[in-house]
Amino acid sequence: MLRYIFIYILFLWGAAVYAQDAVLTQNIRGQVLDAESKKPIEGVVILLLSDKQKNAMTDSNGYYILQGIPVGRQSFQFSMVGYEPRTASEVLVTSGKELELNISLTENFTRLKEVSVSANKDRNKAQNEFATVSARSFSVEETKRFAASVSDPARMAQNFMGVSNNDDMENGIVVRGNSPKGILWRLEGIEIPNPNHFGSLSTSGGAVSMLNASVLGTSDFYTGAFPAEIGNALSGAFDLQFRNGNTERREHTFQLGTLGVEAATEGPFKKGGKASYLVNYRYSTLTLLQGYFDLGGVLPAYQDASFKLNFPTKKAGTFSVFGLWGYNTATKDPDKDSTLWTDENPNFKLRADGMLAVGGITHQYFLNNHAYIKTIVSASYDDAKTDVDTLNPANNYTEIPTQKSLSSNTAMRATVMYNNKINSRNTFRAGVVAQLLSFDIDENLFDQGVKQWKTLIKSNGSTQYYQAYLQWKTRLNQHITTTGGVHASYYALNNKYSIEPRASVSYNAGKNTITLATGLHSKPEHISTYLYSNAAQGTAITYPNKSLDLLRAAHLVLGYDRPLPFKMRFKTEVYYQHLYNIPVEADSTSSFSIINAENIYSLLDTKPLVSTGTGRNYGIDMSIERPFSNGYYILATGSLFRSLYTTYAGQEYNTLFNRGYQVNVLGGKEWKLNAKGKTILGINGKFLYSGGLRESVIDVASSMTQKKTIYYAGQYYTKQSTPYQRVDGSVFIKFNRRRATHSIQFDAQNIFDRKNYFYSFFDKRNGIVKTVYQTGFIPNLAYRVEFH
Repeated sequence: MLRYIFIYILFLWGAAVYAQDAVLTQNIRGQVLDAESKKPIEGVVILLLSDKQKNAMTDSNGYYILQGIPVGRQSFQFSMVGYEPRTASEVLVTSGKELELNISLTENFTRLKEVSVSANKDRNKAQNEFATVSARSFSVEETKRFAASVSDPARMAQNFMGVSNNDDMENGIVVRGNSPKGILWRLEGIEIPNPNHFGSLSTSGGAVSMLNASVLGTSDFYTGAFPAEIGNALSGAFDLQFRNGNTERREHTFQLGTLGVEAATEGPFKKGGKASYLVNYRYSTLTLLQGYFDLGGVLPAYQDASFKLNFPTKKAGTFSVFGLWGYNTATKDPDKDSTLWTDENPNFKLRADGMLAVGGITHQYFLNNHAYIKTIVSASYDDAKTDVDTLNPANNYTEIPTQKSLSSNTAMRATVMYNNKINSRNTFRAGVVAQLLSFDIDENLFDQGVKQWKTLIKSNGSTQYYQAYLQWKTRLNQHITTTGGVHASYYALNNKYSIEPRASVSYNAGKNTITLATGLHSKPEHISTYLYSNAAQGTAITYPNKSLDLLRAAHLVLGYDRPLPFKMRFKTEVYYQHLYNIPVEADSTSSFSIINAENIYSLLDTKPLVSTGTGRNYGIDMSIERPFSNGYYILATGSLFRSLYTTYAGQEYNTLFNRGYQVNVLGGKEWKLNAKGKTILGINGKFLYSGGLRESVIDVASSMTQKKTIYYAGQYYTKQSTPYQRVDGSVFIKFNRRRATHSIQFDAQNIFDRKNYFYSFFDKRNGIVKTVYQTGFIPNLAYRVEFH
């Protein structure tokens, strides 16, 4: 396949040499809003910095269009009397697709006073104006650019400071030593279930995201000390936005690669109107990659779709309809030859299916020039079904039932937000969120001894979860900004509630910015934890965990930020997190804490839980970043941290996620292969180095006696594997043509095929401890064309 792709590159390059030497251009369009009020700004002047004769001005609805912009990297300035000017630097303009560049401007502290704004202003400031620390925005281009991100927001976020991966095959992330379960996913302003393929019940990650970067707009990512509107999260949060479709013309995308095929289309519903559609579909299979890494004979496949329909009106506000759907399956058929069965190729037949569907409607209505109300209603459903059989070699390899499970979640959600920019100094925001949640789980194991099914977990139920918040942002002067607010939540299942004050202050002294933020946070466990029951068949069902409290945490963050020479920026944050009311097993000899639980199945064989456990995470995060400029970018992040928890007996141990340190170094370079910039060659690289994964020490002698894995008491998560190392890379080439842009990209995770330690287990058949390693080299080759 590499040979054929190389030949195709030579063909396109040769065609470029003989093509007409015309300058290819594209239109740039977008909308400019007031950062606090979100009201469109009329009269903003947009300049192409390389040719100021090319300019435009926003209309009464804040829209603009710049025509005839040459393809390649271009920079634009947005300016308006009474607002701080803003520059969008080095954005990529291609011939196949119009560039949508939406910008928010911040009103000057003194309305008509002109101010000088540094060209090295933070480009990654969060879109949410109430987020002052431990938050940043990320663009679609970043999601696609970083090596081994494969257009996955979660894998992309693993490059940010304070974030580390959980394992190579999943995109679950560990934020500041917290469990991946503490991550919140929001889409279009409302919470959604785990949007990843091959995820487990109550988790936040999976093998690959259902959210395709092609439909995402600029979004926010949080790592702690959240503003008051962010609830139901302890560790981190994704606040994702779908972009609107093109309102001027119809555009299309097609991609073919080793991960499958993708198609997208967007455009206006009618010419001259502002209503638009955006639809994306993807079908993928990892069958082509079977030769590069071992999946134990399992064949995974998945498909997903997403859409957004946008309907602005003259007087009734703006309506939007959005949706996300994903389906995944994994199958395995063992060899009908028992001599080939090993730990790497075990004897089991698998059929696993999972599905997610999310749909919602949003409505934004401006009450006046400074205040608006935004209402969102959504519904979601997800399920997972697994059937496992083994083959009996003594009876012509007939199938023997082993395991069957079925789980599902249903949710109805609604939120109303009121935002009022009172003046240039003060902005107020308040809102309420209501959720109706239900679930069903049925997990069974076939007992070969008595030839009947044994119930491991069987439960179902529903509840309501309510949240409310209010927050206030005040610019005391040109140097000091404060935010304060409170978040409240109520869990109807067991009448638990939480009142959470939050506050931050940011001081800007010239080039230096210092921010201090603190607050209380909480989240309930998945409803299945509270209604967990493993009662034997025929006995009364009880729910020993129903009275568990909300999981709670207090966050404290001190941040420092300043620009450096060569267009670079330095950031550091020191943090402390105190976790409390953490469910632990009510047994003084037990090490179990929900902090280390990865899903509902971690509760098997546990005694009733009580909310008396605690935990603490503390450390320092640092980054030096040079956003893309003059053809290259650099991002270096580092973290030193500790993550600890206490058991029911009050003893403190490392958590499963206490890797201790994390270092990422990323960079990329682009070259124009001709004077007109019609052909671009680029490379991206990444080096990752972190502390090894933790696990408890296996007691081999006791394990041999009891024929199962037994750990030494008091040595929980004391063993740390060798440091984790990985080098990723990608190379791409773009060919701009009159109505299309062709791209070919090769992306490789773990270029040097390093086998990083994953975990060890006791092999009861051979009486030894065996080691499992993470995946090695994973390639991805893709051809993409965008056209109109």
